[in-house]
Amino acid sequence: MNSKRNILYLAHRLPYPPNKGDRIRTYHQIKYLAERHRVWCACFSDELEDARHITKLREMCENVAVVPWNRGRAMIRSAMGLLRGMGLTLAAYHDARMHRIVSEWSNRVSFDATIAFSACMGPYALEARTARRLLDLCDVDSQKWVEYAEMRRGPASWLCQREARHLRAFEEASLGRFDAVTVITNRERNQLDLAGSSQRLHVVGNGVTPPTYAARAASTLGSRIGFVGAMDYPPNVEAVKWFVSNVWHRIREKLPLAQFVIIGRNPTNVVRRLVRTPGVEISGTVADVSALIRECRVIVAPLRIARGLQNKVLEAMALGRPVVATTSTAYSLDAEAGRDIVVADQSVDFAAKTLQLLTDDALCDEVAEAGRTCVEQHHSWRRILREYERILLGAPTESNVLVSGSTIQRAPPPRRPLGPLVSGLASRGAGRFVS
Repeated sequence: MNSKRNILYLAHRLPYPPNKGDRIRTYHQIKYLAERHRVWCACFSDELEDARHITKLREMCENVAVVPWNRGRAMIRSAMGLLRGMGLTLAAYHDARMHRIVSEWSNRVSFDATIAFSACMGPYALEARTARRLLDLCDVDSQKWVEYAEMRRGPASWLCQREARHLRAFEEASLGRFDAVTVITNRERNQLDLAGSSQRLHVVGNGVTPPTYAARAASTLGSRIGFVGAMDYPPNVEAVKWFVSNVWHRIREKLPLAQFVIIGRNPTNVVRRLVRTPGVEISGTVADVSALIRECRVIVAPLRIARGLQNKVLEAMALGRPVVATTSTAYSLDAEAGRDIVVADQSVDFAAKTLQLLTDDALCDEVAEAGRTCVEQHHSWRRILREYERILLGAPTESNVLVSGSTIQRAPPPRRPLGPLVSGLASRGAGRFVS
């Protein structure tokens, strides 16, 4: 793989800046590949501020094309797709401009490989003239819709069930239509390939970049607790709401000066109202999330529904902060419960284990160091992306499974109500067309 290849990368969102889960993954993939090959990137833009980030993407790639994606227009396309018997997600991202870009580039460039990030970009990759095709599903989105359907009633439940069936059909068909399909954890692999027989399905986890300097020991940081995540993402909203309602008062009873800071962009009104609770703070959008993580003694991840791999949990562990997480969150990490990460599901247990880390300095630093070592050994971007490149180009890999899965995977994670359904298609803003 010494010779440079021509690679077409298709993404449903601008892959920069790496400030949310999917962007962290796409950014690192593009950056790694662009250092070794020639990359053409075509993507959608769903935020107004994307325009000022395109230059950075152009610095890495041979060419960049950005097509605005507007939520209102996408909902209209989904509704029209529903009438034609299409799935909502694929219809929402069906755009003539993107089809035209892929066609024009394919006519000018001989692509050695094409990557589609997420199912909604799969149809574009299938149109490209290319030697190989890889679909990075990341999560098995059809399963999310199954879980949404279980939480709803009436027409909303029926609509979610329908979308789950359409997406699952596309995901399963992709195992035969693409040269390789990647998912983020063994959980997703097992859900998509029940028999475990597909040779084209690979697990490619997320990684972290080790900090360049050591953070202060966690035990020196008092009783400050943090949660990190995009605060307009429904599972994150539900997680902090559950923590404040069911766990926080138990902690404050023992530690009246304890603080809980919610770190993340775009906090919803539900999240903003949580500051009425004594000791609760909201950071909002910040330039450097890691700086706020370093100020916390403990990071909590009380998600009741967690798909894929939680990037901010990995980042917190890499920064030497002990993490208390639900089973559904820790399920996907290559970590040992009780050593590298602390796991709790019930409110009383979650509060008790968090309090242990807040009051026992030796235990706090022991878990923090074990977690940091675990992440460095098992979630290195360098190792992960080296194997990802081999899968993309069809070269022999060290293993068909890059992330072996967590030792916590002894039982399926519990399912708990998410609250009001917010469509996975929802996004904000639009940009200008740039080619």
